[in-house]
Amino acid sequence: MKKEEDKKIKLKKEQKVKLISEISAFFVDNRGEEIGDLQAEMLADFLIDKVGIEIYNKGLYDAKAWFDKYWQDGEADFYSLEK
Repeated sequence: MKKEEDKKIKLKKEQKVKLISEISAFFVDNRGEEIGDLQAEMLADFLIDKVGIEIYNKGLYDAKAWFDKYWQDGEADFYSLEK
């Protein structure tokens, strides 16, 4: 079983800085509120920890479904070549 730390999504520093900036801009654009970098970072951490894992897992399972279909199609193509 994976340790809890291994399950966390880790962003590069540049990615996190960009996300914090986007969260701050969202609040200004959509709510007319300015929030500080600390508040934006706390929200980013919450979203990454709670929502990010669900989105990551959805993408993982979507990729698995695609690869399963890809291999099934490849296997059918293989047997169609059989003499």
